[in-house]
Amino acid sequence: MSTVISAMALMSPAGVGAGAFGEAIRAGVPLPGGAVEDFRTDAADPSARPVRLVDRPSAMALAAIGDLLGPDVLAGWPPHRRALVLGSGAAGIDQSMTLTRDSLTRPRPDNVNPALVPACVMNYASAQAAMAFDLRGPNATVTAGAATGLAALRYARRLLASGRADAVVCGAFEDLNGRRAAIAEAAGRATRPAEGCGVFLVEPADRARSHGRPVLAEILALESRVFDEPCHAPAVLDAAVRRALRTGGAGPENVGLLVPSGQEDAGLRLPAHTRVVRPSEIVGDAFGAAAALQVAAAIAVRDASRERASLDPAGGLALITTIDTDGHAACCLLRTGGRGGPGT
Repeated sequence: MSTVISAMALMSPAGVGAGAFGEAIRAGVPLPGGAVEDFRTDAADPSARPVRLVDRPSAMALAAIGDLLGPDVLAGWPPHRRALVLGSGAAGIDQSMTLTRDSLTRPRPDNVNPALVPACVMNYASAQAAMAFDLRGPNATVTAGAATGLAALRYARRLLASGRADAVVCGAFEDLNGRRAAIAEAAGRATRPAEGCGVFLVEPADRARSHGRPVLAEILALESRVFDEPCHAPAVLDAAVRRALRTGGAGPENVGLLVPSGQEDAGLRLPAHTRVVRPSEIVGDAFGAAAALQVAAAIAVRDASRERASLDPAGGLALITTIDTDGHAACCLLRTGGRGGPGT
């Protein structure tokens, strides 16, 4: 079964929407701030007792899913066949630390905000989204650090392969807050922190075409591995890439675009014609949402090539790679367009 991405919705420091992100990636100029400045959550009513929390990371995920589904994507899609897979690297940590601090420092009996409790668990956003959009099929939350976006895509692909859903809303989100930035600094992540959200509609190619949706990218292979020491990461990632290429029926010469999370491509043996795009150098490090934005960057570059009628002669294959310092290495091989290449 051919699995494709047929729609996407994004938030990034470039703004709300895939258009703003695509323009930033194509311009290649680093953006100044790490927040999505034009996204605001509704301010809480100070006169009311809080009973339901709309925290920023969950609000970002729900807004992006709403943009993805629009008014007609759910039409004719039975609720029990609507699956959802979301991921985040640090969702719930800020709320958990706030709750702990308040329990020690604020006066009783109302020393903590009870509405914070549900948001302390990572699946808060996926639960909210399931209720908001009547997604009654399989519902999962995954986390794999910087590789979270690819882990979510892999989970979605398995749901489709096992016949448990007709299509999957799949993506990753991460907000920017002081605690996350402090944790990243303490862990030695020498990057510019940012927030973002990328969600995709993942479904069989036949279903996408029958509903009149474009094929933005075909998912040819997804591989992930773990390593115990940082010095082993390059070899582990290289092995994952080789396996992904074999699974996709391709060779290194067919990769026209490489989208790494950082500088891990130095250890990969790819041909000189391969174009390299580094989203983290443009929009910043969105941690748990980074890999989802890398996938979106590959699609945005493909769209630019189509506009210029200069499709990649290497075959239109895009390779996304990521290494998380906690021991995850992952890659994804996409067919995003182009002439020639295996299977085209």
